[in-house]
Formats: sequence, C-alpha cells, structure tokens
Amino acid sequence: MINKDYFKYLIKQNKKYLILIYVIGIIIPFLLINKFDYAPLNDENITRFAQIIPLAYGFMLSFIVPIYLFSFLQKKKSNILYFSLPIKKESLYLTTSLFSYFATIVPVVIYQIIDQLIGAYMFSFPADKFILAIIITIVHMFAMNTIVTFVTLLTQNVIDSLICSIAYMVIPLFVFVALNTCATKVAESFMLGYGNYTQSLKIILSYISLIYSGLYQHLYLLSHLVSRIFILYWIVISVIFYFINYRLFLTRTVEQSETYTTSIFMYPLIITLSTLSMMLFVYDLEDLRMTILMFSIIFILYLIMYYFSKRKVYFTWKIPSLFIVLIVACIGFSNIYLDTKGFNTIYELPKSSDVERIVVSFDHYEADTTDEKTSLTFNNQKIEDMKMKTYTKDDKNNFIKCVHEMIDKKLITEYYDPTDSGTYELSIYFTTKNRLDPNRHYTIDDENMPAVIDILSKNKLI
Repeated sequence: MINKDYFKYLIKQNKKYLILIYVIGIIIPFLLINKFDYAPLNDENITRFAQIIPLAYGFMLSFIVPIYLFSFLQKKKSNILYFSLPIKKESLYLTTSLFSYFATIVPVVIYQIIDQLIGAYMFSFPADKFILAIIITIVHMFAMNTIVTFVTLLTQNVIDSLICSIAYMVIPLFVFVALNTCATKVAESFMLGYGNYTQSLKIILSYISLIYSGLYQHLYLLSHLVSRIFILYWIVISVIFYFINYRLFLTRTVEQSETYTTSIFMYPLIITLSTLSMMLFVYDLEDLRMTILMFSIIFILYLIMYYFSKRKVYFTWKIPSLFIVLIVACIGFSNIYLDTKGFNTIYELPKSSDVERIVVSFDHYEADTTDEKTSLTFNNQKIEDMKMKTYTKDDKNNFIKCVHEMIDKKLITEYYDPTDSGTYELSIYFTTKNRLDPNRHYTIDDENMPAVIDILSKNKLI
C-alpha cells in the first residue's frame, strides 16, 4: 500500500526540484507561440511541435528522476537508513514509484494540454487526436520510467546506473542502424539498383526503441500511421517491468551496494549488443581486408568495455570465445540474409496494387563532367531535361510494367557509379499504402536510353 506520510515527505524534501520542473516546463507553451513566427502555419506543423517538445521534456524527466529517487540503493549507508524506516519494503517501493510518476508525468501532461489548447485555438485539432496525444505521452513516459528504474535496481553503483541507463536508451537505435547498414550492403550486392531495399526492417524500431516509438507516433499523429498496437505494446512492456522492479526491490540487499554490477542484463548484454552492432556496421563481403582491420579495432574496444565492467584486467578463455561467437553471428546473419533475400522481404519494385503515387526523374551524367542534366534526341525529337514527373492512378500500373520490361530486356544495367561515364540515372520514388515508401535508382547506358524512351513512349508515359 501507498504510505501517505512518506509521500508527503518526498514532496516536502524535493519541493525545490518540483518547482524547477514546473518552471522549466513553462517554456514549452511559449516555444509553440514562438513557432508561429518561424514555421508555415498549418495543422500538421503546429500539431507536431505541440507533441514532440513536451514528450522530449518528458523523456528527460523520466530518465533523471528514477535514478535520483532510487539512488539511495547505490550507497550502503543510505541503503541501511531507508530500509530501517518504519515502512514496509512494499510501501517504500510503491510510494517512491508513485512519486516518480507524479513528479514527471503530471507536469508534462499539464503543459502538453496547454500546448495543444494553443494549437487548437489557432487551428482545428480533432478531439480524438487531442486525447490520443496525451495517452501516447503518458504511456511512453511510464515506459521510460519503469525501464530506467529496472536498470537502477540491477546496478550496484551510481556510475553503472547512469551508464547502463543511457545504454538502454541508445543501443536499440544503434542495433537497428547496424542491422540496416549490413542488410543494405547485402541487398545491393544482388539487386539491380540501389535504394532503401531494407525499409521493412524499420518496423522493428517501434518495438525496440522507446524514444523512436514515442517521437514517431507524435510526428504522424494527424495521419493514419499511428498504430494502437505500439501503444498497447509499450503498456504491456511497462507493466511487466513494473512487476519485475517490484520483485527486485523486495530482494535488494545492502551487500549489493557500492560494488561492480554483475547482472547479465546490464554490462554483459550491453557489451554483447554493442560489439555485434559494430561488427554488422563494418562488415563488408566485398572488402575482407578492411573488415579484418575493423574487427581488430572492435576487439580492442570490446576488451576495454569488458575490463571496465569488471573493474580489473585479467584473462580467461571466455573473453575471446564470446568475441568469436559474435563474429560467427555477424557472418551468419549476412549469409542468411543474402540466401533468403532479406527473409523474403526484399523486392525490386512494389506491387501495383500497393502503390498510390510514383515520382520519376532521369539524370544525365556526361563523361568526365559532374551531374549535368542534358537533353536527348530521339526520333528527331529533342527531349529536354527530363525532370521529375509524377504518375498516378491510371498510368502508375503501366509505368511499373514498363520498368519490368526494361529489366527483362536488360536495359537497366547492374548498378555502378553513374559519374564514371556517360549514363542516365533513373530515379523512382514510390508512395505506398503501407508507408514504407521505397525508392530505387538505376543506371542506364546512353546506348540503351533510346530503347527506354521507346518503351515509355509506346505507353504514353512521356
């Protein structure tokens, strides 16, 4: 149960910090008012700004406050003092957690409501979106709070608590970037062009990165891209962490304070994911020498992280063995991704039924010159600079068929740097129903360009 007297004590003890939180938060509505002078005035811009700024402030508070409130666990003297209070451990945890939410979520929601009211006064703001924005903020702040509390309860000194908390927020994005970079290199090794072939990986970000999920949902609040599934997902994650934290707090002992952190979910997991991510980021099937050199540098960084986590230098076969396992995992992922063509998620062109809009351009690169768009003479007709053209509805299906025909007739050559010689670069930007929005860039030799123009002309696309 919540201990009311201890809750009042926390308010009194932290009064100056609560005032500071509210004073800093006052700036948020003024930032939105100031935005009117610098940004195009429309619903989308104002709505995005009204959500992202409060959430960013909320993330900052939800990161700092749990570390501060539970910092007494990191020192033996304060640990003994708090656990000797005439309060049950259950009440101590529940009351501290409740105060943490009170000190962070309440002020942010208040200022977000003010922000949204200002935006609604200037522009239309649907009531359902108004409420949804607040729910998104509360859910993601609650999740941030519980995750940071989890880290604080598993670490055994203040430095580890801070480092591991930062790592838990940053590493998910780092892992995604590494996976995407490696997957992109693999995809471009067997696809005709280059582009965002690995866009399907983007969905995992909303499941592994709390910060990305919150910002993304606020950014596209007025569109149909906000999924209630992600909101429910982070609610479930938060509840799971909350009960784990409850058990961790009850089993916490004084002996766990002021020692190096031993939990497998802290440094061991962080070091493993960081090292694997660095490997995936630099791994290149076509340049093994550079890959070996980079892996050597990564091994040094791996040793530094490992010995820092243990606070001593020593040797055991476990150290190089884990590194070798990670190398195998990196190579294994690359080869599996190659053999399965991105787990059957990579495609040259999207289905016509999924495409809503296509934008196309041809850029001509003259030999020994830089990016010069020129005209092309075809059937005695001079086709001037072929700039961006948009295809919608009726002719988008024809255009995709045309590109498939170009591929079948090998008019589109295997990708290489178009600036090396006189070539055209065909750039295609798709808008799709699933909002993955692929883009593709193909190289076409000058000698093949007339045949490409002929195909497009017959279908009345140019």
